[in-house]
Amino acid sequence: MNKFLAILYDSYLEIKDRKIFYLYLAVTLIMILIFSLLPGSLNINGEHIMDSGLIDQATIDRVVAGFFDQFFGFMIFIMVFGTAGLLPSYLSKGRVELVVSKPIERFRLILMKFISIYLVSCLILIVTTSLIWLAMSLRLGSITTNFFYGLLLALVQFFIVYAIIFILGLLFNSGAGAIIGYFILRVGSDLLSHREVVYDFLGESVWKFILDTAYNILPKLGEMSDNYNSLMRGRGLGDSYALWSSLLFGGTMILLGLIYFNRKDY
Repeated sequence: MNKFLAILYDSYLEIKDRKIFYLYLAVTLIMILIFSLLPGSLNINGEHIMDSGLIDQATIDRVVAGFFDQFFGFMIFIMVFGTAGLLPSYLSKGRVELVVSKPIERFRLILMKFISIYLVSCLILIVTTSLIWLAMSLRLGSITTNFFYGLLLALVQFFIVYAIIFILGLLFNSGAGAIIGYFILRVGSDLLSHREVVYDFLGESVWKFILDTAYNILPKLGEMSDNYNSLMRGRGLGDSYALWSSLLFGGTMILLGLIYFNRKDY
Protein backbone atom coordinates (compact mmCIF):
# COMPACT_ATOMS: atom_id res chain seq x y z
CA MET A 1 0.00 0.00 0.00
CA ASN A 2 2.85 2.38 0.84
CA LYS A 3 4.40 1.68 -2.57
CA PHE A 4 1.17 2.57 -4.33
CA LEU A 5 0.79 5.78 -2.29
CA ALA A 6 4.35 6.74 -3.23
CA ILE A 7 3.61 6.20 -6.94
CA LEU A 8 0.30 8.06 -6.57
CA TYR A 9 2.04 11.03 -4.98
CA ASP A 10 4.76 10.95 -7.64
CA SER A 11 2.08 11.01 -10.36
CA TYR A 12 0.35 13.93 -8.66
CA LEU A 13 3.61 15.91 -8.57
CA GLU A 14 4.29 15.15 -12.23
CA ILE A 15 0.85 16.35 -13.32
CA LYS A 16 1.06 19.38 -11.06
CA ASP A 17 4.45 20.37 -12.44
CA ARG A 18 3.26 20.27 -16.05
CA LYS A 19 2.09 23.57 -17.50
CA ILE A 20 -1.18 22.04 -18.66
CA PHE A 21 -2.21 21.84 -15.00
CA TYR A 22 -2.62 25.60 -15.13
CA LEU A 23 -4.85 25.20 -18.17
CA TYR A 24 -7.26 23.12 -16.05
CA LEU A 25 -7.19 25.84 -13.42
CA ALA A 26 -7.64 28.65 -15.96
CA VAL A 27 -10.58 26.93 -17.69
CA THR A 28 -12.30 26.39 -14.34
CA LEU A 29 -11.83 29.97 -13.15
CA ILE A 30 -12.89 31.45 -16.49
CA MET A 31 -16.09 29.39 -16.64
CA ILE A 32 -16.96 30.20 -13.01
CA LEU A 33 -16.35 33.88 -13.72
CA ILE A 34 -18.55 33.76 -16.83
CA PHE A 35 -21.46 32.22 -14.94
CA SER A 36 -20.95 34.56 -11.99
CA LEU A 37 -21.11 37.61 -14.26
CA LEU A 38 -24.11 36.60 -16.35
CA PRO A 39 -26.33 39.66 -16.91
CA GLY A 40 -29.53 40.33 -15.04
CA SER A 41 -31.57 38.92 -17.92
CA LEU A 42 -32.07 35.87 -15.75
CA ASN A 43 -34.70 37.97 -14.04
CA ILE A 44 -37.97 38.94 -15.70
CA ASN A 45 -39.61 42.07 -14.26
CA GLY A 46 -37.63 41.55 -11.07
CA GLU A 47 -38.74 37.91 -10.82
CA HIS A 48 -36.32 35.00 -11.28
CA ILE A 49 -36.90 32.96 -14.42
CA MET A 50 -37.57 29.81 -12.37
CA ASP A 51 -40.32 31.60 -10.45
CA SER A 52 -41.81 33.31 -13.49
CA GLY A 53 -43.30 30.11 -14.87
CA LEU A 54 -41.81 30.76 -18.31
CA ILE A 55 -38.97 28.28 -17.88
CA ASP A 56 -39.55 24.95 -16.14
CA GLN A 57 -37.10 22.47 -14.60
CA ALA A 58 -37.00 20.37 -17.77
CA THR A 59 -35.70 23.37 -19.70
CA ILE A 60 -33.01 24.01 -17.08
CA ASP A 61 -32.00 20.35 -17.28
CA ARG A 62 -31.76 20.65 -21.05
CA VAL A 63 -29.56 23.75 -20.77
CA VAL A 64 -27.20 22.11 -18.25
CA ALA A 65 -27.09 18.86 -20.26
CA GLY A 66 -26.39 20.73 -23.50
CA PHE A 67 -23.49 22.62 -21.93
CA PHE A 68 -21.81 19.64 -20.26
CA ASP A 69 -22.45 17.43 -23.28
CA GLN A 70 -19.76 19.52 -24.98
CA PHE A 71 -17.69 20.48 -21.93
CA PHE A 72 -16.96 16.91 -20.82
CA GLY A 73 -15.61 16.19 -24.30
CA PHE A 74 -13.45 19.33 -24.16
CA MET A 75 -12.00 18.38 -20.76
CA ILE A 76 -11.16 14.85 -21.91
CA PHE A 77 -9.58 16.36 -25.05
CA ILE A 78 -7.13 18.51 -23.06
CA MET A 79 -6.52 15.68 -20.58
CA VAL A 80 -5.21 13.57 -23.46
CA PHE A 81 -2.42 16.13 -23.85
CA GLY A 82 -1.96 16.37 -20.08
CA THR A 83 -1.44 12.63 -19.54
CA ALA A 84 0.13 11.33 -22.77
CA GLY A 85 3.69 12.13 -21.75
CA LEU A 86 3.54 10.86 -18.17
CA LEU A 87 4.20 7.18 -18.82
CA PRO A 88 6.94 7.73 -21.45
CA SER A 89 8.61 10.14 -18.98
CA TYR A 90 8.36 7.48 -16.25
CA LEU A 91 10.03 4.97 -18.58
CA SER A 92 12.59 7.32 -20.12
CA LYS A 93 16.19 6.17 -20.46
CA GLY A 94 18.08 6.66 -17.23
CA ARG A 95 14.89 6.52 -15.20
CA VAL A 96 13.44 3.24 -16.41
CA GLU A 97 16.48 1.30 -15.14
CA LEU A 98 15.75 2.59 -11.65
CA VAL A 99 12.03 1.85 -12.04
CA VAL A 100 12.43 -1.80 -13.07
CA SER A 101 15.12 -2.40 -10.42
CA LYS A 102 12.58 -1.88 -7.64
CA PRO A 103 11.58 -5.00 -5.69
CA ILE A 104 8.08 -5.01 -7.21
CA GLU A 105 6.76 -7.29 -9.95
CA ARG A 106 6.78 -5.42 -13.25
CA PHE A 107 3.09 -5.90 -13.97
CA ARG A 108 2.17 -4.56 -10.50
CA LEU A 109 4.48 -1.60 -10.92
CA ILE A 110 3.08 -0.48 -14.28
CA LEU A 111 -0.50 -1.21 -13.20
CA MET A 112 -0.06 0.99 -10.12
CA LYS A 113 1.34 3.73 -12.36
CA PHE A 114 -1.68 3.48 -14.66
CA ILE A 115 -4.12 3.58 -11.73
CA SER A 116 -2.34 6.48 -10.05
CA ILE A 117 -2.36 8.65 -13.19
CA TYR A 118 -5.99 7.76 -13.81
CA LEU A 119 -7.04 8.59 -10.23
CA VAL A 120 -5.26 11.95 -10.18
CA SER A 121 -6.76 12.81 -13.57
CA CYS A 122 -10.22 11.77 -12.34
CA LEU A 123 -9.83 14.03 -9.32
CA ILE A 124 -9.02 16.95 -11.61
CA LEU A 125 -12.01 16.16 -13.81
CA ILE A 126 -14.36 15.84 -10.83
CA VAL A 127 -13.21 19.05 -9.14
CA THR A 128 -13.16 21.23 -12.26
CA THR A 129 -16.52 20.15 -13.68
CA SER A 130 -18.25 20.07 -10.28
CA LEU A 131 -17.17 23.62 -9.47
CA ILE A 132 -18.41 24.84 -12.83
CA TRP A 133 -21.69 22.91 -12.41
CA LEU A 134 -22.16 24.45 -8.97
CA ALA A 135 -21.55 27.99 -10.27
CA MET A 136 -23.93 27.37 -13.17
CA SER A 137 -26.62 25.89 -10.90
CA LEU A 138 -26.44 28.73 -8.38
CA ARG A 139 -26.75 31.29 -11.17
CA LEU A 140 -29.73 29.49 -12.69
CA GLY A 141 -31.27 29.05 -9.25
CA SER A 142 -31.81 25.32 -9.72
CA ILE A 143 -29.73 22.27 -8.80
CA THR A 144 -29.96 19.34 -11.20
CA THR A 145 -28.25 16.26 -9.77
CA ASN A 146 -28.50 14.42 -13.10
CA PHE A 147 -25.19 16.14 -13.83
CA PHE A 148 -23.46 13.43 -11.80
CA TYR A 149 -24.67 10.72 -14.20
CA GLY A 150 -22.86 12.59 -16.95
CA LEU A 151 -19.78 12.96 -14.75
CA LEU A 152 -19.76 9.21 -14.09
CA LEU A 153 -19.90 8.53 -17.82
CA ALA A 154 -17.03 11.00 -18.35
CA LEU A 155 -14.91 9.08 -15.82
CA VAL A 156 -15.67 5.82 -17.62
CA GLN A 157 -14.89 7.37 -20.98
CA PHE A 158 -11.59 8.76 -19.74
CA PHE A 159 -10.69 5.29 -18.44
CA ILE A 160 -11.01 3.98 -21.99
CA VAL A 161 -9.17 6.98 -23.43
CA TYR A 162 -6.27 6.64 -21.02
CA ALA A 163 -6.10 2.88 -21.59
CA ILE A 164 -5.45 3.69 -25.25
CA ILE A 165 -2.90 6.39 -24.36
CA PHE A 166 -1.31 3.91 -21.94
CA ILE A 167 -0.65 1.16 -24.50
CA LEU A 168 0.47 3.66 -27.16
CA GLY A 169 2.82 5.33 -24.68
CA LEU A 170 4.37 1.96 -23.93
CA LEU A 171 4.74 1.02 -27.58
CA PHE A 172 6.13 4.34 -28.87
CA ASN A 173 7.75 5.52 -25.61
CA SER A 174 6.68 8.99 -26.71
CA GLY A 175 3.93 11.34 -25.60
CA ALA A 176 3.62 12.78 -29.11
CA GLY A 177 3.34 9.29 -30.59
CA ALA A 178 0.61 8.39 -28.09
CA ILE A 179 -1.37 11.55 -28.92
CA ILE A 180 -1.10 11.05 -32.69
CA GLY A 181 -1.97 7.36 -32.40
CA TYR A 182 -4.97 8.13 -30.21
CA PHE A 183 -6.42 10.72 -32.60
CA ILE A 184 -5.90 8.44 -35.61
CA LEU A 185 -7.78 5.71 -33.74
CA ARG A 186 -10.49 8.16 -32.67
CA VAL A 187 -11.05 9.50 -36.19
CA GLY A 188 -11.01 5.97 -37.60
CA SER A 189 -13.61 4.71 -35.11
CA ASP A 190 -15.83 7.74 -35.78
CA LEU A 191 -15.66 7.04 -39.51
CA LEU A 192 -16.53 3.38 -38.93
CA SER A 193 -19.67 4.41 -37.04
CA HIS A 194 -20.91 5.78 -40.40
CA ARG A 195 -19.73 2.83 -42.48
CA GLU A 196 -23.26 2.13 -43.77
CA VAL A 197 -22.77 5.04 -46.19
CA VAL A 198 -20.47 2.91 -48.38
CA TYR A 199 -22.37 -0.38 -48.07
CA ASP A 200 -24.22 0.16 -51.35
CA PHE A 201 -20.88 0.44 -53.15
CA LEU A 202 -19.32 -2.56 -51.42
CA GLY A 203 -22.21 -4.99 -51.84
CA GLU A 204 -21.51 -8.32 -50.15
CA SER A 205 -17.75 -8.08 -50.61
CA VAL A 206 -15.20 -9.00 -47.97
CA TRP A 207 -14.70 -5.28 -47.26
CA LYS A 208 -18.09 -5.07 -45.62
CA PHE A 209 -17.08 -7.88 -43.25
CA ILE A 210 -13.76 -6.13 -42.53
CA LEU A 211 -15.47 -2.82 -41.73
CA ASP A 212 -18.04 -4.49 -39.48
CA THR A 213 -15.33 -6.43 -37.64
CA ALA A 214 -13.18 -3.33 -37.16
CA TYR A 215 -16.21 -1.38 -35.89
CA ASN A 216 -17.07 -4.05 -33.32
CA ILE A 217 -13.47 -4.37 -32.09
CA LEU A 218 -12.51 -0.69 -31.82
CA PRO A 219 -13.81 1.66 -29.10
CA LYS A 220 -16.86 3.77 -29.90
CA LEU A 221 -16.00 6.96 -28.04
CA GLY A 222 -18.07 9.21 -30.28
CA GLU A 223 -21.17 7.07 -29.78
CA MET A 224 -20.48 6.91 -26.04
CA SER A 225 -20.58 10.71 -25.97
CA ASP A 226 -24.09 10.64 -27.40
CA ASN A 227 -25.23 9.33 -23.99
CA TYR A 228 -24.27 12.48 -22.07
CA ASN A 229 -27.35 14.48 -23.00
CA SER A 230 -29.68 11.54 -22.41
CA LEU A 231 -28.22 10.72 -18.97
CA MET A 232 -28.22 14.30 -17.72
CA ARG A 233 -31.84 14.74 -18.75
CA GLY A 234 -32.85 11.64 -16.79
CA ARG A 235 -33.54 9.44 -19.81
CA GLY A 236 -30.91 6.76 -19.12
CA LEU A 237 -28.40 5.25 -21.56
CA GLY A 238 -29.25 5.58 -25.21
CA ASP A 239 -26.60 3.12 -26.49
CA SER A 240 -25.30 0.53 -24.04
CA TYR A 241 -23.41 -1.46 -26.72
CA ALA A 242 -21.04 1.44 -27.36
CA LEU A 243 -20.33 1.60 -23.63
CA TRP A 244 -19.64 -2.03 -22.78
CA SER A 245 -17.80 -2.86 -26.03
CA SER A 246 -15.54 0.19 -25.51
CA LEU A 247 -14.91 -0.87 -21.91
CA LEU A 248 -13.92 -4.33 -23.14
CA PHE A 249 -11.48 -2.73 -25.59
CA GLY A 250 -10.01 -0.55 -22.83
CA GLY A 251 -9.56 -3.51 -20.50
CA THR A 252 -7.87 -5.48 -23.28
CA MET A 253 -5.46 -2.60 -23.94
CA ILE A 254 -4.44 -2.54 -20.27
CA LEU A 255 -3.87 -6.29 -20.26
CA LEU A 256 -1.77 -6.12 -23.44
CA GLY A 257 0.21 -3.23 -21.95
CA LEU A 258 0.98 -5.23 -18.82
CA ILE A 259 2.12 -8.23 -20.87
CA TYR A 260 4.28 -6.04 -23.13
CA PHE A 261 5.96 -4.22 -20.24
CA ASN A 262 6.55 -7.46 -18.35
CA ARG A 263 8.39 -8.97 -21.33
CA LYS A 264 10.23 -5.94 -22.68
CA ASP A 265 13.98 -5.85 -22.16
CA TYR A 266 15.04 -2.48 -20.72
